Amino acid sequence: MRTFLRVIVSLLAVLVLVMVVVNNTAARLPAMPQADGQYISLHGKEIHYFEQPGKGTAVVMIHGLPGTYKDFEPVFPELADRHVIAFDRPGFGWSKGGWLPYQDQIDVVHELLTSLKIAPAIIVGHSFGGTLALGVARKYPRDVAKMVLVAPGAGGIRPKAIDNVNARYAQVTNLPVLGAVLNVTVNNVIKRVAATAGAANAFAPEKIDPTFQQRLLAVTMTSGNLAAFASDQLELGDTARWVDENVPEIDVPSVIVGAEGDRLVGIDHVRELARTLPGARLVTVDGSHMIPYTHPDVIAAQVKS
Repeated sequence: MRTFLRVIVSLLAVLVLVMVVVNNTAARLPAMPQADGQYISLHGKEIHYFEQPGKGTAVVMIHGLPGTYKDFEPVFPELADRHVIAFDRPGFGWSKGGWLPYQDQIDVVHELLTSLKIAPAIIVGHSFGGTLALGVARKYPRDVAKMVLVAPGAGGIRPKAIDNVNARYAQVTNLPVLGAVLNVTVNNVIKRVAATAGAANAFAPEKIDPTFQQRLLAVTMTSGNLAAFASDQLELGDTARWVDENVPEIDVPSVIVGAEGDRLVGIDHVRELARTLPGARLVTVDGSHMIPYTHPDVIAAQVKS
Protein backbone atom coordinates (compact mmCIF):
# COMPACT_ATOMS: atom_id res chain seq x y z
CA MET A 1 0.00 0.00 0.00
CA ARG A 2 2.82 2.42 0.86
CA THR A 3 4.52 1.67 -2.44
CA PHE A 4 1.25 2.28 -4.28
CA LEU A 5 0.75 5.64 -2.53
CA ARG A 6 4.31 6.69 -3.33
CA VAL A 7 3.72 5.88 -7.00
CA ILE A 8 0.48 7.89 -7.02
CA VAL A 9 2.12 10.86 -5.33
CA SER A 10 5.05 10.69 -7.76
CA LEU A 11 2.70 10.60 -10.76
CA LEU A 12 0.74 13.56 -9.44
CA ALA A 13 3.96 15.51 -8.90
CA VAL A 14 5.04 14.77 -12.47
CA LEU A 15 1.64 15.84 -13.82
CA VAL A 16 1.77 19.10 -11.88
CA LEU A 17 5.30 19.74 -13.13
CA VAL A 18 4.27 19.06 -16.73
CA MET A 19 1.25 21.35 -16.36
CA VAL A 20 3.39 24.16 -14.95
CA VAL A 21 5.89 23.80 -17.80
CA VAL A 22 3.15 23.78 -20.47
CA ASN A 23 1.33 26.67 -18.78
CA ASN A 24 4.46 28.81 -18.90
CA THR A 25 5.74 27.80 -22.34
CA ALA A 26 3.40 26.48 -25.04
CA ALA A 27 0.26 27.94 -23.44
CA ARG A 28 1.73 31.33 -22.60
CA LEU A 29 -0.56 34.11 -23.84
CA PRO A 30 0.66 36.72 -26.32
CA ALA A 31 1.56 40.15 -24.99
CA MET A 32 -1.12 42.83 -25.12
CA PRO A 33 -0.41 45.19 -28.03
CA GLN A 34 -0.16 48.94 -27.56
CA ALA A 35 -3.28 51.08 -27.91
CA ASP A 36 -3.58 52.61 -31.36
CA GLY A 37 -6.45 55.04 -30.81
CA GLN A 38 -7.19 58.08 -28.66
CA TYR A 39 -8.34 58.57 -25.07
CA ILE A 40 -11.09 60.71 -23.62
CA SER A 41 -11.94 61.15 -19.92
CA LEU A 42 -15.56 60.16 -19.30
CA HIS A 43 -17.35 59.29 -16.06
CA GLY A 44 -14.06 58.98 -14.20
CA LYS A 45 -12.56 56.57 -16.74
CA GLU A 46 -10.10 56.88 -19.62
CA ILE A 47 -12.08 55.60 -22.58
CA HIS A 48 -10.13 54.42 -25.61
CA TYR A 49 -11.66 55.08 -29.01
CA PHE A 50 -10.95 54.91 -32.73
CA GLU A 51 -12.08 57.64 -35.10
CA GLN A 52 -12.39 57.42 -38.88
CA PRO A 53 -12.92 60.82 -40.50
CA GLY A 54 -15.75 61.17 -42.97
CA LYS A 55 -18.96 62.88 -43.85
CA GLY A 56 -22.57 62.61 -42.78
CA THR A 57 -24.12 61.71 -39.47
CA ALA A 58 -21.54 60.16 -37.16
CA VAL A 59 -21.69 56.39 -36.71
CA VAL A 60 -20.87 55.17 -33.19
CA MET A 61 -20.10 51.46 -32.77
CA ILE A 62 -20.44 49.57 -29.49
CA HIS A 63 -18.88 46.13 -29.06
CA GLY A 64 -20.26 43.16 -27.16
CA LEU A 65 -19.39 40.99 -24.13
CA PRO A 66 -16.49 40.51 -24.07
CA GLY A 67 -14.85 42.38 -26.94
CA THR A 68 -13.08 45.49 -28.14
CA TYR A 69 -13.69 48.21 -30.70
CA LYS A 70 -11.68 46.15 -33.18
CA ASP A 71 -14.58 43.70 -33.44
CA PHE A 72 -15.92 46.17 -36.03
CA GLU A 73 -12.73 46.32 -38.11
CA PRO A 74 -14.29 44.45 -41.07
CA VAL A 75 -17.06 47.08 -41.17
CA PHE A 76 -14.80 50.15 -41.27
CA PRO A 77 -13.79 49.78 -44.96
CA GLU A 78 -17.47 49.36 -45.89
CA LEU A 79 -18.02 52.84 -44.42
CA ALA A 80 -14.83 54.41 -45.76
CA ASP A 81 -16.52 57.72 -46.55
CA ARG A 82 -18.40 58.01 -43.25
CA HIS A 83 -17.45 59.52 -39.90
CA VAL A 84 -17.07 56.47 -37.66
CA ILE A 85 -16.22 56.22 -33.97
CA ALA A 86 -15.79 52.88 -32.20
CA PHE A 87 -14.80 52.69 -28.55
CA ASP A 88 -13.82 50.20 -25.88
CA ARG A 89 -16.49 50.00 -23.20
CA PRO A 90 -15.31 50.74 -19.62
CA GLY A 91 -12.97 47.97 -18.47
CA PHE A 92 -12.66 46.42 -21.93
CA GLY A 93 -10.05 46.59 -24.64
CA TRP A 94 -7.58 49.39 -24.00
CA SER A 95 -9.87 51.58 -21.86
CA LYS A 96 -8.41 52.40 -18.45
CA GLY A 97 -9.91 52.68 -14.99
CA GLY A 98 -12.04 49.56 -14.82
CA TRP A 99 -15.64 48.53 -15.32
CA LEU A 100 -18.86 50.49 -14.81
CA PRO A 101 -22.39 49.14 -14.22
CA TYR A 102 -24.84 49.10 -17.12
CA GLN A 103 -26.67 52.31 -16.22
CA ASP A 104 -23.35 54.15 -15.92
CA GLN A 105 -22.26 52.77 -19.29
CA ILE A 106 -25.36 54.38 -20.79
CA ASP A 107 -24.17 57.68 -19.34
CA VAL A 108 -20.68 57.11 -20.78
CA VAL A 109 -22.13 56.84 -24.29
CA HIS A 110 -24.12 60.02 -23.73
CA GLU A 111 -21.02 61.82 -22.46
CA LEU A 112 -18.99 60.57 -25.43
CA LEU A 113 -21.53 61.91 -27.93
CA THR A 114 -21.78 65.19 -26.05
CA SER A 115 -18.03 65.69 -25.64
CA LEU A 116 -17.31 64.94 -29.30
CA LYS A 117 -20.34 67.01 -30.38
CA ILE A 118 -21.72 64.29 -32.64
CA ALA A 119 -25.24 63.80 -31.29
CA PRO A 120 -27.58 62.69 -32.66
CA ALA A 121 -25.59 59.75 -34.04
CA ILE A 122 -26.30 56.45 -35.72
CA ILE A 123 -25.55 53.88 -33.04
CA VAL A 124 -24.48 50.40 -34.11
CA GLY A 125 -24.48 47.88 -31.28
CA HIS A 126 -23.33 44.28 -31.58
CA SER A 127 -24.50 41.68 -29.03
CA PHE A 128 -24.24 43.36 -25.59
CA GLY A 129 -23.44 46.52 -27.50
CA GLY A 130 -27.00 46.30 -28.80
CA THR A 131 -28.21 45.94 -25.23
CA LEU A 132 -26.35 49.12 -24.38
CA ALA A 133 -27.63 50.95 -27.45
CA LEU A 134 -31.20 50.18 -26.35
CA GLY A 135 -30.44 51.72 -22.96
CA VAL A 136 -29.07 54.87 -24.61
CA ALA A 137 -32.16 55.14 -26.81
CA ARG A 138 -34.41 54.80 -23.77
CA LYS A 139 -32.57 57.24 -21.53
CA TYR A 140 -31.22 59.71 -24.11
CA PRO A 141 -33.45 59.44 -27.21
CA ARG A 142 -32.23 62.79 -28.59
CA ASP A 143 -28.72 61.30 -28.84
CA VAL A 144 -29.89 58.69 -31.34
CA ALA A 145 -30.61 59.41 -35.00
CA LYS A 146 -30.99 55.68 -35.67
CA MET A 147 -30.09 52.32 -34.16
CA VAL A 148 -28.62 49.37 -36.03
CA LEU A 149 -28.81 46.46 -33.58
CA VAL A 150 -26.65 43.52 -34.66
CA ALA A 151 -27.44 40.21 -32.94
CA PRO A 152 -28.53 42.29 -29.93
CA GLY A 153 -28.66 40.79 -26.45
CA ALA A 154 -32.35 41.45 -25.78
CA GLY A 155 -35.75 39.97 -26.56
CA GLY A 156 -36.01 37.88 -23.40
CA ILE A 157 -32.43 36.65 -23.35
CA ARG A 158 -31.10 35.61 -19.94
CA PRO A 159 -27.62 34.61 -18.68
CA LYS A 160 -26.61 30.97 -18.97
CA ALA A 161 -25.36 29.05 -15.95
CA ILE A 162 -22.05 28.15 -17.61
CA ASP A 163 -21.36 31.81 -18.40
CA ASN A 164 -21.92 32.74 -14.76
CA VAL A 165 -19.55 29.94 -13.70
CA ASN A 166 -16.91 31.34 -16.07
CA ALA A 167 -17.50 34.80 -14.61
CA ARG A 168 -16.97 33.52 -11.07
CA TYR A 169 -13.76 31.79 -12.13
CA ALA A 170 -12.56 35.03 -13.74
CA GLN A 171 -13.11 36.76 -10.41
CA VAL A 172 -11.15 34.05 -8.59
CA THR A 173 -8.18 34.53 -10.93
CA ASN A 174 -7.98 38.15 -9.83
CA LEU A 175 -7.68 37.27 -6.11
CA PRO A 176 -4.22 38.28 -4.78
CA VAL A 177 -2.82 34.91 -3.61
CA LEU A 178 -4.96 32.27 -5.30
CA GLY A 179 -4.86 34.18 -8.59
CA ALA A 180 -1.06 34.25 -8.53
CA VAL A 181 -0.93 30.49 -7.92
CA LEU A 182 -3.36 29.81 -10.76
CA ASN A 183 -1.39 32.06 -13.11
CA VAL A 184 1.78 30.08 -12.47
CA THR A 185 0.20 26.62 -12.66
CA VAL A 186 -2.83 26.35 -14.99
CA ASN A 187 -4.40 29.68 -15.87
CA ASN A 188 -2.89 30.10 -19.33
CA VAL A 189 -4.08 26.64 -20.32
CA ILE A 190 -7.59 27.28 -19.00
CA LYS A 191 -7.79 30.69 -20.68
CA ARG A 192 -6.74 29.24 -24.03
CA VAL A 193 -9.29 26.44 -23.82
CA ALA A 194 -12.10 28.75 -22.71
CA ALA A 195 -11.27 31.43 -25.28
CA THR A 196 -11.06 28.96 -28.16
CA ALA A 197 -14.31 27.25 -27.18
CA GLY A 198 -16.13 30.57 -26.82
CA ALA A 199 -14.86 31.90 -30.13
CA ALA A 200 -15.72 28.66 -31.91
CA ASN A 201 -19.28 28.94 -30.62
CA ALA A 202 -19.51 32.59 -31.70
CA PHE A 203 -18.25 31.91 -35.23
CA ALA A 204 -19.86 28.50 -35.80
CA PRO A 205 -20.40 27.08 -38.35
CA GLU A 206 -17.60 29.19 -39.89
CA LYS A 207 -13.97 29.02 -38.77
CA ILE A 208 -12.69 31.46 -36.15
CA ASP A 209 -11.14 34.54 -37.69
CA PRO A 210 -7.40 34.31 -36.80
CA THR A 211 -7.03 38.04 -36.02
CA PHE A 212 -10.02 37.85 -33.69
CA GLN A 213 -8.59 34.81 -31.92
CA GLN A 214 -5.20 36.48 -31.46
CA ARG A 215 -6.88 39.56 -30.00
CA LEU A 216 -9.03 37.40 -27.75
CA LEU A 217 -5.92 35.86 -26.22
CA ALA A 218 -3.80 39.02 -26.08
CA VAL A 219 -6.42 41.55 -24.92
CA THR A 220 -9.62 39.89 -23.70
CA MET A 221 -7.78 37.38 -21.50
CA THR A 222 -5.94 40.08 -19.53
CA SER A 223 -6.95 40.43 -15.90
CA GLY A 224 -8.66 43.81 -16.36
CA ASN A 225 -10.74 42.66 -19.31
CA LEU A 226 -11.71 39.46 -17.50
CA ALA A 227 -12.78 41.45 -14.45
CA ALA A 228 -15.01 43.63 -16.65
CA PHE A 229 -16.45 40.54 -18.36
CA ALA A 230 -17.24 38.96 -14.99
CA SER A 231 -18.99 42.08 -13.71
CA ASP A 232 -21.07 42.57 -16.88
CA GLN A 233 -21.97 38.89 -16.95
CA LEU A 234 -23.06 38.68 -13.31
CA GLU A 235 -25.19 41.81 -13.74
CA LEU A 236 -26.70 40.54 -17.01
CA GLY A 237 -29.89 39.13 -15.50
CA ASP A 238 -30.91 42.47 -14.00
CA THR A 239 -29.76 44.31 -17.13
CA ALA A 240 -31.80 42.08 -19.45
CA ARG A 241 -34.93 42.45 -17.36
CA TRP A 242 -34.60 46.25 -17.32
CA VAL A 243 -34.15 46.30 -21.09
CA ASP A 244 -37.18 44.06 -21.70
CA GLU A 245 -39.32 46.30 -19.51
CA ASN A 246 -38.19 49.47 -21.29
CA VAL A 247 -38.03 48.37 -24.93
CA PRO A 248 -41.74 49.16 -25.59
CA GLU A 249 -41.08 52.78 -24.53
CA ILE A 250 -38.24 53.36 -27.03
CA ASP A 251 -39.10 55.63 -29.94
CA VAL A 252 -36.18 55.96 -32.36
CA PRO A 253 -35.75 54.56 -35.90
CA SER A 254 -34.36 51.03 -35.52
CA VAL A 255 -33.09 48.16 -37.65
CA ILE A 256 -32.33 44.75 -36.17
CA VAL A 257 -29.94 42.38 -37.94
CA GLY A 258 -30.06 38.76 -36.78
CA ALA A 259 -28.41 35.55 -37.98
CA GLU A 260 -30.43 32.39 -38.45
CA GLY A 261 -27.59 30.21 -37.17
CA ASP A 262 -26.59 32.34 -34.18
CA ARG A 263 -25.76 30.09 -31.20
CA LEU A 264 -25.34 32.91 -28.69
CA VAL A 265 -28.32 35.16 -29.41
CA GLY A 266 -30.90 32.86 -30.93
CA ILE A 267 -33.02 34.13 -33.80
CA ASP A 268 -36.13 33.72 -31.63
CA HIS A 269 -34.81 36.41 -29.26
CA VAL A 270 -34.08 38.67 -32.22
CA ARG A 271 -37.61 38.22 -33.55
CA GLU A 272 -39.06 38.89 -30.10
CA LEU A 273 -37.15 42.16 -29.90
CA ALA A 274 -38.36 43.11 -33.36
CA ARG A 275 -41.91 42.44 -32.18
CA THR A 276 -41.66 44.54 -29.02
CA LEU A 277 -39.44 47.43 -30.22
CA PRO A 278 -41.81 50.01 -31.75
CA GLY A 279 -41.31 50.49 -35.48
CA ALA A 280 -38.27 48.21 -35.71
CA ARG A 281 -37.38 46.62 -39.04
CA LEU A 282 -35.90 43.11 -39.03
CA VAL A 283 -33.18 41.92 -41.43
CA THR A 284 -32.02 38.29 -41.24
CA VAL A 285 -28.85 36.73 -42.64
CA ASP A 286 -27.31 33.29 -42.71
CA GLY A 287 -24.41 32.42 -40.45
CA SER A 288 -23.16 33.05 -36.95
CA HIS A 289 -23.21 35.53 -34.10
CA MET A 290 -20.20 37.36 -35.56
CA ILE A 291 -22.15 39.29 -38.17
CA PRO A 292 -19.54 42.10 -38.27
CA TYR A 293 -17.15 39.50 -39.72
CA THR A 294 -19.52 37.47 -41.88
CA HIS A 295 -21.76 40.29 -43.21
CA PRO A 296 -20.02 43.66 -42.78
CA ASP A 297 -21.66 44.83 -45.99
CA VAL A 298 -25.13 44.23 -44.54
CA ILE A 299 -24.33 46.33 -41.48
CA ALA A 300 -22.94 49.12 -43.65
CA ALA A 301 -26.00 49.01 -45.90
CA GLN A 302 -28.31 49.45 -42.90
CA VAL A 303 -26.22 52.39 -41.69
CA LYS A 304 -26.48 54.06 -45.09
CA SER A 305 -30.12 53.27 -45.83
